[in-house]
Amino acid sequence: MRENRGRSFNFDYSPLINHNSLITNQEVTFTTLSHSFALNAPATTTTFFTFFNALDYRQFYAVQFTGNANSIHTIAIIQSSIKDTTLPKQAKGNFTITTLATKEISLQYGTTYTLTITVQGKTISAAIDNAQVLSHTLNEELEGGKIGFASKNCIPIIDNLVVYNGKEIVFADDFSKESIKKIVLQGRKLTPQEVEEEKKKNK
Repeated sequence: MRENRGRSFNFDYSPLINHNSLITNQEVTFTTLSHSFALNAPATTTTFFTFFNALDYRQFYAVQFTGNANSIHTIAIIQSSIKDTTLPKQAKGNFTITTLATKEISLQYGTTYTLTITVQGKTISAAIDNAQVLSHTLNEELEGGKIGFASKNCIPIIDNLVVYNGKEIVFADDFSKESIKKIVLQGRKLTPQEVEEEKKKNK
């Protein structure tokens, strides 16, 4: 799967809306999540993350990669949470990103790597090409949620997604078929007369 949009817009309603994001319809509880990925070289800084245990667009965990124009230089385990639960969902900036663990790395743009995320009890671990690079232990066990990908200022190529719960495959996609539903919105600018007619309808 290739994300065709490099640029994203910072609407600030949630981290996923601020990125080009793809999320599953179904929730899954997993012990291992694995997929291959490659990123193109950006003009400036770039961000790509695989998120999981997503309850909505503001509550999730993720393994995040960041880079500059030269290379991918950082991997981190992050958590996104709601800042003020009393505010409406459409409130801007009502989320907090917490870095749970981080490490400097050196990955090259245009090279394909395999990311493996494991959840064992309260511990989240991340491995690149089967070599563990990062882990973090939470205060409580994860209960499952939706999974997906998000990117900003880069074009990721993702393949061979396999999600296990123990030995059972609970989700898999090699993106060889049209497994992702695409919704295309088309619009046009209304004429002044049409604008006035719409105003009358809404009175």
